[in-house]
Amino acid sequence: MSLFAIEVQKTFRRWRTYIGFAAVAGAVILLEVIIKLNETRMAHSYAGNLNSDFLISGNVLNAWVISAFIMNSLYVHVPFLITLVAGDMVSSEATSGTIRFLLIRPPSRSKIIAAKFFVMLFYTAMLIVFLALLCVGLGLAFFGSGDLIRFQTGLPHIVILSEHIAASRTALAFLAAILSMSVVGSLAFLFSALVDNSIGPIIGSMAIVVIFFVIGNLPFDFLESLRPYLFTTYMNIWQLFLDDPINWQEVGKYALALLGYDVLFFGAAFFVFLRKDIKS
Repeated sequence: MSLFAIEVQKTFRRWRTYIGFAAVAGAVILLEVIIKLNETRMAHSYAGNLNSDFLISGNVLNAWVISAFIMNSLYVHVPFLITLVAGDMVSSEATSGTIRFLLIRPPSRSKIIAAKFFVMLFYTAMLIVFLALLCVGLGLAFFGSGDLIRFQTGLPHIVILSEHIAASRTALAFLAAILSMSVVGSLAFLFSALVDNSIGPIIGSMAIVVIFFVIGNLPFDFLESLRPYLFTTYMNIWQLFLDDPINWQEVGKYALALLGYDVLFFGAAFFVFLRKDIKS
C-alpha cells in the first residue's frame, strides 16, 4: 500500500476529519431552508438591491445565485474547518507518541512529509467538492435553475450569466476555491510540523487568517502597501470566475500568488520535518 493511501486511511479514521463535512452540511442545509422559507421576500429584496433602474423578472433566486451567496457567506468560516485536519497532520504523530516509530521506518522523511501534504490537499478538495455538491444539489431541488445575476467583483456593474454559462462558471468558482483554501491548509500544515500538539497549529493559523482579513479590509491608505503580501488578498479568486468577461490576467495573478504561498509553506514544513529530532 502506498504512503498516500496509508495517510488517507489514518486521516479518515480520526473523528475530527468529519467535523468539517458535518458543519458544512449543517450550514448549507440551514441556509437553504431559511432562504426557501423566505423565498418571496428575499427574491424581491435581492432584485431590488441589484439595480432600481431595471425590472428583473424570472427565477431570480436559483441554484447558481444561492451557491454564490453561500460561498460568499462561508469562505471566511471554511478555513477553520480545514485547519482542524491540516493542523493535525504532523503534530498528531507526536501527540499519539508514534513520531519516533514513523521516522525510523524505511520510507524517507521527504516521502512521508510529501504524502501527508498531499493528503491535506486531498481533504481540502473533498471538503470543497462536498460543499459544491450540497449547494448546487439542494439549490436545484429547492430553487431550480436560472440566470446568475450579481455585481461585478469590485465594481457597481451588474453581471448576468445565462443559465448554461452559470453552471460551468460555478464549477470553475468551486475549483478556484480549492486552490484558495489550500493555502490555509498549507499554513496549518507548516505549524503542525513545527509543534508537537494540534491546538497550536489550529489556533495559530486561524489567528493569522483573521488578522490578515482584518488588515486587508481596513480602509487605511498606509495598509495598501501590505495587502499585496497577504494571502487573504487572493482568497476570493473564485469570485473572478463569476464575472463577465473573466479577467484572466487577474485570475493568473491570484493563482500564482496562492500557488507561491503553497510552495512557501510546504517548503518550510519540508525543511522543518527533515531536521526534526526523533528523540523529542
